[in-house]
Amino acid sequence: MLGNVFTKSIRDRRIATLVGVLGVVSVAVLGLAAYSGLDQTISEMFNALPEAFLSVVGITDVTSAGSLVLGEMSNLMAPLALAGLAISMGASAIAGEEAAGTMGVLLANPRSRTQLLLSKTAAMAVLLAVATFLVWGGSYLVALAYGTDMSRIELGAAMTHVFALALFFGALALFLGSWTGNRTSASGWSAGVLILSFLAGGLLPLIESLADFARVFPWYYFNSSRPLSNGVDWGHLAVLLGGAALLVAVAVVGVNRRDLRAGEGGSSLLERLKEHPMTAKLAARLTGTAKVSSIAAKTTSEYRGVAVVSAMAIFYIALVVGPMYNALSGVLVDLMAVMPKAVLALVGGVDMSTPEGWFHGELFSMVVPAAIIVVTVVVGSRSLAGEEEANTMDLLLSNPVKRSRIVLEKALAMVLLAFILGVATFLGVSAGAALGGLGISYPNIGGASLLAALLGLAFGSVALLVGGATGSRKLAAYTASGLAFVAYFADSFLSVSDRLAVWARLSPFHYYTEGEPLLNGMNWGSAAVLSLLAVILLAGSIPLFERRDIRG
Repeated sequence: MLGNVFTKSIRDRRIATLVGVLGVVSVAVLGLAAYSGLDQTISEMFNALPEAFLSVVGITDVTSAGSLVLGEMSNLMAPLALAGLAISMGASAIAGEEAAGTMGVLLANPRSRTQLLLSKTAAMAVLLAVATFLVWGGSYLVALAYGTDMSRIELGAAMTHVFALALFFGALALFLGSWTGNRTSASGWSAGVLILSFLAGGLLPLIESLADFARVFPWYYFNSSRPLSNGVDWGHLAVLLGGAALLVAVAVVGVNRRDLRAGEGGSSLLERLKEHPMTAKLAARLTGTAKVSSIAAKTTSEYRGVAVVSAMAIFYIALVVGPMYNALSGVLVDLMAVMPKAVLALVGGVDMSTPEGWFHGELFSMVVPAAIIVVTVVVGSRSLAGEEEANTMDLLLSNPVKRSRIVLEKALAMVLLAFILGVATFLGVSAGAALGGLGISYPNIGGASLLAALLGLAFGSVALLVGGATGSRKLAAYTASGLAFVAYFADSFLSVSDRLAVWARLSPFHYYTEGEPLLNGMNWGSAAVLSLLAVILLAGSIPLFERRDIRG
């Protein structure tokens, strides 16, 4: 049984692992293609950068386009992609089995809860190791193909740190899922800690009085030693791997002492909040109630919890980012004076020494679109394919309702949730800017927030289309998430190259950032493109869903 759980976990997650690997390696190819021929220019620009900045980003000894791309890949792309993959696996290991109602079947065999959890953990570690190796090997070969000198680049050491970071966050999600039994809560909190750690690891070292606080966050032990240049830091690696082992050990305690659920239900924490008279109303509002007046209302209520949590995260991050600009404005002015265009491309090519550029780089470039895309992809992938996998689609279709109406009402729920997150973004940025006295135009904030919602809808529509065409929730989610990952970095890299800049227009992110809406106001042409893309994808999902045999 132990071996079966292990191999089944490997099989269930192999596609997601492959998608993550292909996404990272594809982005490395795009970066090397975009930066080829710029070796001397890139080297000169990076030699002029302050040591403090290079220490923060973990990219040093940049002598060629290849060393820059590999630095960005190993310090940003790979850790975020693989840590996200690990969080998904860790959150589903125990809580996912409970939600699917399969935990009882697994434990009916003569194996303990501890053995079950350790089998899941071993599968996660093996998959992450394989993914890390494939990313390292693929990136290494691509770099050699573009003539990169690898003699001074410790890519293997950097990827070893990536593996340790990903395993830590996978263990964190496993710990939370084992103690709460709620997959959404485990993945949401782990992803929040990941984003917070990433931001703190980049910002705190720039503030002398707060630099030591960076040691609290896992990201510090990931890249502060600059493994790409200096090799493996065994002390930092021990912190991450030791932390992962400790979290797994505590997860074992949690899964053995808690009453496991036999199927989908609210998290144990939320159930307790609902039962307590002081928090019952708040918990009820957060989780929502079963609204069945229409398919759209029911779908919106089902995902209201994850939307509210995401909206709160965006709001509070925006609230903090505003006043933080005042503490960093002097440093940012100096950095922007020498910052290479290649690096600025990763945050939309904006001037971060201005309040608008600062908010774009710290919030709108990655945090906001990532949060909205996660919600829309979850809704899109589960709206049709999720109903089939839960065996509820036949019940839904037994009512006098057309398949096309089901698609449209599910899409309407996704639209409503995306715009709720857009409103939260507007309110958070407006409050943060006001708190910091930054004077950013409110209409411009509204325009940027609307574009973020439309961007999320574009990728959510991809998930809805793939789910409707295949009936596979996982394939829909992996496809949409993978495309979003590649599209983000494709726009960042291709826009730098005069030869390839025209191809950046194929990425939806190009229309999201085009014209710097936070600085220059709403770009209605870009809004029209994103809206049209979402409408075309939604329209395409109707005939695909109508013509397919639905699984019972």
